Amino acid sequence: MIISIVGGGATGITILRHLAELAASGRDHGAISGIQLFDKSGFDGGVAYRTQSDRHLLNMKASTMSIRPGDADEFLRWLRARGLSCHGNRHLPRMVYRDYLDAVRLAAIAQCRSAGVPVHVEHAEIVRMRFSPDRDVLLTTDRNITHISSVLILCTGHNAPDDHYGLAANPNYIRDPYAQFTFADRDGVEVGILGSGLSAVDTAAALAKTHQSVRMTCFSRSGLFPTVQPVTSPAIANGFRDALDRYVASREQIEADAFAARLSGLLLETTGIRCDLSCRNVGGDALADLEHNIGRAESGEPSVYSYLVSVIDVMCDAWSRMRDVEKMRFMDVYNSGWLRNRSAMPLENAIRIRDLMRSGRLSAHARLRNVTGIGGRFRAILGDGDRHDVDYVIDATGPSYRLDPSPLYQDMQRQGLIAFDALGGIRCGSDDGRVHDRHGTAHPNVYAVGGPTKGTHFYAAAVDINLRRAQEHHYL
Repeated sequence: MIISIVGGGATGITILRHLAELAASGRDHGAISGIQLFDKSGFDGGVAYRTQSDRHLLNMKASTMSIRPGDADEFLRWLRARGLSCHGNRHLPRMVYRDYLDAVRLAAIAQCRSAGVPVHVEHAEIVRMRFSPDRDVLLTTDRNITHISSVLILCTGHNAPDDHYGLAANPNYIRDPYAQFTFADRDGVEVGILGSGLSAVDTAAALAKTHQSVRMTCFSRSGLFPTVQPVTSPAIANGFRDALDRYVASREQIEADAFAARLSGLLLETTGIRCDLSCRNVGGDALADLEHNIGRAESGEPSVYSYLVSVIDVMCDAWSRMRDVEKMRFMDVYNSGWLRNRSAMPLENAIRIRDLMRSGRLSAHARLRNVTGIGGRFRAILGDGDRHDVDYVIDATGPSYRLDPSPLYQDMQRQGLIAFDALGGIRCGSDDGRVHDRHGTAHPNVYAVGGPTKGTHFYAAAVDINLRRAQEHHYL
């Protein structure tokens, strides 16, 4: 069989390597006769890794970024072989990881070819998909070339942030927070950064290096930056995790409010740590909060982050037991708090943000309600009626998982081959990754991994989780 992979980012390369090792080891029993890999951006790392800035850091420590199953040190060995030896607890620039992915992709292709499996690699966007009368998959590129395969695996990854405020027509609106900023660096220039999460942290850190005269303001709902990862992983007791796991396992359906309350209650009972996922401390002092979190990270004491990391699988299980309305409730009320605590920032970037705030070059405001164009500038309107005018807006609200702008997914939706999920992505099986048609019937030979599964899965972008899913799905 010929297997097509659409998307050549981290997830697509993980799938390619998995198939290469099946073929090279003979564990596919000769089933794989060819692989086709398509990437519309030319294997440049995509939204997550194409950046050229050394201030855009991986959020995960180097010791966790290997994409070889059972070999957690592969990425560290690859670094050492290139004279980039580093401690496993470091957070490296994203562009270094792009080079690692390139190396893995090329090695997997060579492995396939050595095993007699041809690999076709094409820089092209797949814009149409059809089934043949024999149920083979026919994929048509933006060059109007059609390729046939037996199995399709969708790994289309992240998209740029959604334009929540309709600013795209303004030339001073920058939708890609990882782009190279080309506007003038001069005194008096005010830059508004939408968001205060990890993308906003990356944006402020990079902009501060290239534009040393501009002033930056982060506008978001909470006005607070992510918490900070400890330098080393502190030892934690299992009482919190075990209790939350029992709570989830004992219920067929999970309600968002009850789950968030139980999580906070168990965390306080078992660890003495308070955590309010609803972010009711909107408008808190961002600098004081950041300094507190830096101090805790430097102390090596367990934090909310330490405990939320321990319940990733429990969170995934809880998500699978929520009805759509409960998932929407969780995203609307609790997801910002979850991300702020679970997606904690590297200490290196936290110190940069702290220093920028101390110097007055960066500030943060809460209760963002709207952003409008005023002539050639922008006006951010806050919930308390306050208004702030800026010259440029950089959208750092996080990646979009909406697939309806994609020609491929539009085409598949028109035919009834997929159904869009209200939370992003498309409907698919939570256990097997098989894509569902508009009636909820699973296709036997169309799968999704990573970004397209958002909604079905709570985590759709994590490298380690997608690595595990790639191993668990049976594509042959």
